[in-house]
Amino acid sequence: DPALPPSGSAVRFLRVHLMRIAGHLGELHLPDFQEVMGHALQAVEGATHLLFVAQLRERLAFERTSSRLYAGLLVKTHALGSYPGGPTPERLVELHNQELDHLNLIRECIYRLGVDAPQLMAHGDGADPRPHGLLRAVDDPCATLPDALRAVLISEILNNAGWAMLVDLAQELGPPDLVGAFRDVLREETLHLEEVTTWVANLPDDLLDTDARASAS
Repeated sequence: DPALPPSGSAVRFLRVHLMRIAGHLGELHLPDFQEVMGHALQAVEGATHLLFVAQLRERLAFERTSSRLYAGLLVKTHALGSYPGGPTPERLVELHNQELDHLNLIRECIYRLGVDAPQLMAHGDGADPRPHGLLRAVDDPCATLPDALRAVLISEILNNAGWAMLVDLAQELGPPDLVGAFRDVLREETLHLEEVTTWVANLPDDLLDTDARASAS
């Protein structure tokens, strides 16, 4: 698929980085991968398994943020209005629901890997400052509509990169059904990014002027 990155490079980078900060990970005894996935995934061991789970957790936190961003943008456009070529309430609801679907896919995969609910909650988005900054840019009553749209655009750029890396990891681990599901999400996220980019490009001059005055004050 020419729209998706080649496999291998991101996996090697993540594994080297993880092993540098936690060289003992390969000594841990993890639940049997094939058993907990019901033969949907092939067995993997040690650091590769933990690497995959860590990336799933990151995507879970970011999908949670993405759904909240679209909900916040819906509130923002209800208060400030939209513009021709900008987001509509109906489309924002659809995007919010799609991000929730992605979140549920990741949550189901993590649970099948044997990660229990307390462990999952312990690795939410609290350790990563990026989601909080993006949410503030949308939820702050003083934030302009261009501010909110740029925050959503940044979120989609990061989300696309994260899903591309997750597809790369899944390709190396070799679960074909999971690779297919993740590729479908990546394609959907690519469409999200294109759509939000169009919204930002279509911002009218009067909104941009208001945004510039607010930034200067």
